[in-house]
Amino acid sequence: MTLNNFELNESMLALKKFSITTRRELHKIPELSGEEVKTSKMCREILHAAGYSITGFDSCTGFYADLIVDPAFTTIAWRCDMDALEMVDLTNNQYSSNHDGRAHNCGHDTHMAISLTAAMYLSENKSEMKHNIRFIFQMAEEDMRVPGANKMVELGCMNGVSEVYALHNDAALECGTVNVNVGIMSSFGYAWTLNIKGVSAHGSTPHKGLDAIREGARIVADMDYIIAKQTSPFCPAVFVCGMFNGGTIPNAVAANVQARGTIRSMDEETNTILQSSFRSLSEQSEIRGYETSIDYIGYPAVINHPDAYKRVVQAASETVPSELLNIDAGPMTGSEDFSLMVNACEGKVGAMFFLGSGNKEKGINNYLHSNPYFVDEDCLIIGAQIVVNLVSH
Repeated sequence: MTLNNFELNESMLALKKFSITTRRELHKIPELSGEEVKTSKMCREILHAAGYSITGFDSCTGFYADLIVDPAFTTIAWRCDMDALEMVDLTNNQYSSNHDGRAHNCGHDTHMAISLTAAMYLSENKSEMKHNIRFIFQMAEEDMRVPGANKMVELGCMNGVSEVYALHNDAALECGTVNVNVGIMSSFGYAWTLNIKGVSAHGSTPHKGLDAIREGARIVADMDYIIAKQTSPFCPAVFVCGMFNGGTIPNAVAANVQARGTIRSMDEETNTILQSSFRSLSEQSEIRGYETSIDYIGYPAVINHPDAYKRVVQAASETVPSELLNIDAGPMTGSEDFSLMVNACEGKVGAMFFLGSGNKEKGINNYLHSNPYFVDEDCLIIGAQIVVNLVSH
């Protein structure tokens, strides 16, 4: 499809060059979670020049920008993330990353360009707005170890906000496709770290030690049993161990092991079962004489509020062809700290959707975090038009 298949007004089409140039400039300067100094500065300068009131913070790179057209209006917030991934950029074109080992392979440069394009449009067409708008530029969405949405909420980004929205691009979907559903939109997702301390012993006398590797393997393997026998077969649950490190030499019982992985589920009860069962398995190790600890870092699910879902469907239906609008698309198994902003909004009125940024005819059909990561830049003004529609009703 071309842009002719979408409902885009002339003022939005006039911003196409701005949207593409902005996205490419941001693509050149990817920065890791919590380090988005250049990125934040560029976005703030664009918004300030467009007449937005900027609220920044000394303690982080995140900020928010308000456009108040009428104090009597409610305020809708739009969140976009700014950080990049620790990957080499293999796009190999004139706007590839200038920062070695850093790349926007999740498309957050796309999110920022969409947001800035919508912000530019709204600043020039205030008469169309039925709500005030707050653009939240969030740091550190990618790295759970660095405060992101939780820090922004703590600093007041949701104060005075009645509804909050966000999108995520997906180059595996055709450009302009909108996937959304009511209720669960992303998983309860938690990264875990398991530490086990046993007792070292010579390989010829293993009975004199406590084998941390074997004990760690038992715990990890038993989690498959937990999923099979203690969680509902109607409620998806995923346990992954992606790292397992222990031991120092081949002919000795390992005294220490650290394993790391993730837990994901689609409902709170299953999430509780997974986390509590994992702890219970490690406590069994303590009975055997081991010292264990488990740490979790993660986010609750994004739950699309029915009212916010309806608003997204309306805004999208006014822009994209009906065949590209999937209103019962189902949730993703990934997790998103945007959930923390939704939960901080009064009444939890918020929603997230996915916007297709791929184009098979152009050879753009890559998954998030793949390398190289390309997008069809037509998605930029399509996404921006949906944002504009959200605050125009």
